[in-house]
Amino acid sequence: MAALLDAAGRQLAARGAAGVSIRSVAAAARVNHGLVHRHFGSKDALVAAVLDDLAERLAARVAAAPNGAGWLVDPDDVVLDRFWRILARTILDGGDPAALQRHYPVVAGLVERMVRRGVAEDRARLAAARITAFALGWLVFEPFLEAAAGLDPAGRVDRRRTLPAAAERLVDASGA
Repeated sequence: MAALLDAAGRQLAARGAAGVSIRSVAAAARVNHGLVHRHFGSKDALVAAVLDDLAERLAARVAAAPNGAGWLVDPDDVVLDRFWRILARTILDGGDPAALQRHYPVVAGLVERMVRRGVAEDRARLAAARITAFALGWLVFEPFLEAAAGLDPAGRVDRRRTLPAAAERLVDASGA
């Protein structure tokens, strides 16, 4: 199962569900494609299982992360990057993320942290959505943002170092 989830996660992050087949996932995991069908039943169920697996892995990180939002935009975190990319591709391909993911530990963790810091729950939910949009947008669409804003790609590493502080400023702006 772990090999299938890993192979599917790598492929889904790179090509999206439309560009991934059960056979390609099975080949990458070095198993028979019938095994994928037996464990998951369909490609949609496989995508949901990958998102759930990544969400579970992120939930543990959310619980252990510092109180702010900087952890949300770590461009070197492979699990976080894969999660964001699969989620973005699913949405851009017309998929309903609510039908594919049972819980949202990243956003729930943000809301919980802001509420603990004294932000009203409705404000915390809106702020968490804004912070998530920032993180998702930057990490997934970084090449476009560089081109559109005329940013030198050579400065990418330095810009990435500033992302956690930018996310923290969004938390602070929410009234936390």
